[in-house]
Amino acid sequence: MATMVAKTKLKKAERTRQQLLDAALRIIGRKGYTSATVDEIVKEAGVSKGVAYYHFKSKADMASGILSKGLNDVAVQFQSIARESNNAASALTSMLQLFASQLYDNREFARFLMTELWRDGRAWSQAMRTRVEELIDIIAAQIARGQEEGILRESLDPRFTAVSIIGLVVTDAMYYAGIEGEPLMDKAAFTDHIQNFARH
Repeated sequence: MATMVAKTKLKKAERTRQQLLDAALRIIGRKGYTSATVDEIVKEAGVSKGVAYYHFKSKADMASGILSKGLNDVAVQFQSIARESNNAASALTSMLQLFASQLYDNREFARFLMTELWRDGRAWSQAMRTRVEELIDIIAAQIARGQEEGILRESLDPRFTAVSIIGLVVTDAMYYAGIEGEPLMDKAAFTDHIQNFARH
């Protein structure tokens, strides 16, 4: 019985933590990190400030949690695709389709990632870059695999190409999903264009 109660409390704590991260992402995505306040985040989440500070030490801690979880989730999915794909072409196409789809669906995260990616002096700067490096490494490995399979030019630098691909997908998602107002292209067309880019 005690174990069941402990598990229930843990699940509730995890839900509350995720609720705060989701609210923080919406507020920071709309207003930017500097302009967003903890008061706005807790109001959006529907919890008290005390509850927020139980789960997170500060607004910076929330921001770090958003970026770490978002990028880690993508890395885990990329690794799964790499393991399960028969060749580099299918792996790269699936990875870019997934990345494009997720960024298109989550403009707040795409905007936050794009504005914070190379900014210095944030509490999460190094941790975020480490996570981004994981994505770069996974994509670069598939580009190198494609070179070994004879489907990609040997003159391509795998890491440079991987960085270019990530930058392209993030920027294009922001542009076509519509920073403000209606999207300039629907999600299916957008991901088709990204897949087509990957194939060529």
